[in-house]
Amino acid sequence: MGRRRLALTIALVTFFVRAASAQEDAERRWGVSIWGVSYHINRSIDYDEANVGLGVRYLFNKYFFVEADALRDSNRGLVLPVSAGAELGFKSIGPCRLAAVAALTLAYYQNLRTESDYFKFGPVPGAAITCGRAKTNIVVILSPSRQPIAALAASLTILF
Repeated sequence: MGRRRLALTIALVTFFVRAASAQEDAERRWGVSIWGVSYHINRSIDYDEANVGLGVRYLFNKYFFVEADALRDSNRGLVLPVSAGAELGFKSIGPCRLAAVAALTLAYYQNLRTESDYFKFGPVPGAAITCGRAKTNIVVILSPSRQPIAALAASLTILF
């Protein structure tokens, strides 16, 4: 009888802990993204490796999100991207989750290097590692030129 009670107690505690964790995750709808670094494939141009800025992310559920950011980009100008995307988790590493990210982004660029302003629209693939309330994001900035990857940029999103 003692083993059955212990097994039932463990099963109930596990169930309620998972249910509470799922409820807590479901309520983490908002996040603040902190942008920091980038790496550019084309090293012949004097890009700034610091892409400093902030953003706000809203999660509709664990798969779909929208995000709006404001940052100083690699051309030392202002960039204002707005993205809608999906995140598909495919691997758990302990308490963390690795996911593939696909987003469509519309971005306004103020390019001080070329003294021009312009908009870009297109896909932005990436990856994310979520551990509790912290989400590390790495995105791939695509280019229509011969070199399909223009840059890699990273941010940290703190979920509330």
